[in-house]
Amino acid sequence: MQRGKKPATAARKKLAGTYAKSRDDVKTILGPIADETGPIMPEWLTPAAREVWAVDIARVVGCGATAADSHMFALYCTTMADFIASVQSGAPHNAAFRSELRKQAEMLGIAGAKSRISKMPQDSAAKASPFSVRQR
Repeated sequence: MQRGKKPATAARKKLAGTYAKSRDDVKTILGPIADETGPIMPEWLTPAAREVWAVDIARVVGCGATAADSHMFALYCTTMADFIASVQSGAPHNAAFRSELRKQAEMLGIAGAKSRISKMPQDSAAKASPFSVRQR
């Protein structure tokens, strides 16, 4: 199966008269949030969730979590505390807890190496390939 034709550049679209700034000149660069503080513990956390917070806060901050991630991390701590309590009580493992914990850990970047792939630092510009320009 053949691939489709390559998208036209903005300069070519201007020449053809099909250039639209709202569609063709969109440059969204996602970078670090200006607030570089770590997650802030909310007051509504249970004592068990506070213990999980204390254990995992260093890993989460190390993966780039900021104050904007506070509630997501708090939900993770609450879910993990409930899961730990169910395991300690001898109840059968709840698949919904395990699935939700995995999803939340992936969002926070603490679920393993693959969960950190999209969290590459944005401070350095992309380096050009040495093979893209041949010297003559």
